[in-house]
Amino acid sequence: MMRWVLFLLSVWAGTAGTAIAAERWSLEGYLGDAFNFRSRLKITQDGGYSQSISADYKTNGFEAPLYYMVRGARWEEDRAWELSLTHHKLYLQNPPAGVSALSVSHGFNILTVNRAFRTGNWIYRFGAGPVITHAEGIINGVSYDGSYQLSGVALLAGAGRRFYLGKSTFLSLEAATTAAYASPTMSGPLNAEIKVTNFAIHGLAGVGFEF
Repeated sequence: MMRWVLFLLSVWAGTAGTAIAAERWSLEGYLGDAFNFRSRLKITQDGGYSQSISADYKTNGFEAPLYYMVRGARWEEDRAWELSLTHHKLYLQNPPAGVSALSVSHGFNILTVNRAFRTGNWIYRFGAGPVITHAEGIINGVSYDGSYQLSGVALLAGAGRRFYLGKSTFLSLEAATTAAYASPTMSGPLNAEIKVTNFAIHGLAGVGFEF
C-alpha cells in the first residue's frame, strides 16, 4: 500500500509544473488506533451458508501489522488538496456460528482525496475515496487469505493540531471519523464474501515536514 501512495504522490508532483513553484507541500506519517461502532456484517459462503450480525470490531492499532496513516498535501495559502492512506484494521470479536476467525487486517485501507483548511495551527479536512481490502478468515473449516481488492468507498472528516519544532518540522495530534462500506470476496474450495459497514473514530499522533 505504501508503494501505491508514493507512486500517486510522485505523479501528482510531476504533473504540477512550474506554476505551483511558490506553493508549499507537506508530508506526514502517523500511528494510532480507532474505536469502531457496532455495524452490520453479512458473511456468505458457497453451499448456502449466510450469516448477518451486528459486528463488534477491534483495531489493535499497536499490534502487527501496525495501524498507520500517511498523507501528502499541496498548500495554497490556507487551503490544500491532500492524498491520504489510512491503514485501518478490523478484527471481528463476536464471530457467528461457523466462523472461527475473521479479520480485515492487512487491512481495511482507506485511500482518500481531502480538502483541508488551516486556521492558525488547526487544520480541518473532509475527504472521500476507495477502500482497498485484504480479508482473512476461517469459515466452516475453510481458511481464507484474500488478495488486495478495490472493494468499497469511504467518507472522512477530521481535525488536527500542529506543534512546530522549527519552520518546517512539526508534531501533530489528530482525530477523524470515517464511514465506509466494502464487500471483499475470498477464494477457496468454497468461495466466500463479506459485506462490511464500518463507522469509526480515529486518534493519531505523528510527525510532518513542510517544504
